[in-house]
Amino acid sequence: MRVKLDLRPRDYIDTEKTPVHFGRIAALVIVLLFVGVSSATFIYGFFLSRSLRSERVQLESYIERMQEQGTRMNVELKRLQTQVKDYGKALLILQQELPSIEFLSVLEKALPGGVWLEKVDISAGIAALSGFAFTENDVVSFGRALSEASVIESVGFPVTSRIRQDGGASVRFSLDCRIRDIMSIGSRIDSPEVPMQKEASR
Repeated sequence: MRVKLDLRPRDYIDTEKTPVHFGRIAALVIVLLFVGVSSATFIYGFFLSRSLRSERVQLESYIERMQEQGTRMNVELKRLQTQVKDYGKALLILQQELPSIEFLSVLEKALPGGVWLEKVDISAGIAALSGFAFTENDVVSFGRALSEASVIESVGFPVTSRIRQDGGASVRFSLDCRIRDIMSIGSRIDSPEVPMQKEASR
């Protein structure tokens, strides 16, 4: 009978008997990594969710403010559109009526003593005048005075004819004047070159 005796130290023998399981160690490492990554992902997702929730609340508040501001702007826009329409109507009235009023004022100043008017018809920027004068020179002087006014764009050539009335012979005349637009009148008044042009024409 054979008997085997192992004379090596006891610790060495126990260590040799216990095998190293690398597979278990690898599995344990993987599990630990998974738990760590999962925990980090959860924590990151939690804080990211809170951040996104806060941004959503801010965006909702911003959208509400923009909607309120848009409503106020729509109301203001409608008010301004109404105001622009009113200004347009007022400007149209000025364009139609103010030149006529200016023309009547100029007509009163330009009318010489030897001329008297019978009829004044103003329509669409044109004034048709008819009346009487002692001589043709009075009619020419009247037309020249009208042409020098800033409100008058042009004066047509007068049509004259001699007639006899109770007071003696006189001249019957008619002439047309074109009245300037209110905008061109304002630009001519504001321009410093207008007085020089008038002096040159004189």
